[in-house]
Amino acid sequence: MRKGILLFVLIPFLVSCMSIPSQRPAWIGRPYDGKYPEDKYLLVVGSGSSYQKAVENARINLASVFSSQVEAVTRITTIDSSEGGSFDALFEQGTVSSNVEDLVGSEVVSSFTDEMGQTYVRLAVERQESARFLQTRLAELTKELAKIRSQTFADRLERYRFLLSAYPVAQEAGQIADRIWVLTKEINPDHLGALASELRTLARSISVEVLVHSETDPHFLKAGFEGALQNLGFVQGGGDYALTVTYDSEPILFEASPYAYERYQLSVTLGRNDKVVRSFSLSERIAALHQGDAKTKALQSALNDGIETLIGLLSQ
Repeated sequence: MRKGILLFVLIPFLVSCMSIPSQRPAWIGRPYDGKYPEDKYLLVVGSGSSYQKAVENARINLASVFSSQVEAVTRITTIDSSEGGSFDALFEQGTVSSNVEDLVGSEVVSSFTDEMGQTYVRLAVERQESARFLQTRLAELTKELAKIRSQTFADRLERYRFLLSAYPVAQEAGQIADRIWVLTKEINPDHLGALASELRTLARSISVEVLVHSETDPHFLKAGFEGALQNLGFVQGGGDYALTVTYDSEPILFEASPYAYERYQLSVTLGRNDKVVRSFSLSERIAALHQGDAKTKALQSALNDGIETLIGLLSQ
């Protein structure tokens, strides 16, 4: 009889225990706690339909934390022309921005899956340890930049080109310095700003005249290339160097095609007297519904691609 009573009491109790939903850990809403204090760790939480998705989202959140804090305090360094153009925006047309997120070590310190199958993870970055790792990389970049800036050239444009080739290095150094600040509030030298300032000063001592040979809207091409050079900081007008632009285009007919085509040829030479500093040629077939539109698109494409190629060659 006692066994029957005991089972009668235990069964409802066990059922009730099994039906109690699992409690969400406090770190989902408040990542920091006694074990992982904010002064020692940078913590983020991510969630997803699987553990892998949760980790991926946590890493995205970590990148957002770095970006948002950096944007709040970082000066935007530009080389402005008289028309307010941005050196950074123009130069990045021909480059790929470096990414230092992988240099910040992080690990999953907590995970939880609720009754609906949603997984949560807590990602931790140990501030001092990660900062030391970043400082090592920053020291390497600092030495590289110092070596580049110590080089001397008789020709000012050659020095400008050499310094411009170091821009991605300075950009990475700036990104690393920003992340060190987020982790430790330690301020490092502004290598990107220093390089940009030197490029600006140097460019203002170099004049470049744009010469265009084209039967198709030469004023459009001249204005476009002049604007690009101004954004790079160069002085306009006759003097040190000449940028010679030659453009031509012709319609291409395909009887079976519903589209109209225009092929352009663009050649650009940057030189001084009889010396060629950089030169290149581009050619592309452009499609549109009407021949006039194809001709206009070809001209615009030639200008855009020409500016991007010029900047890329200047930085080599």
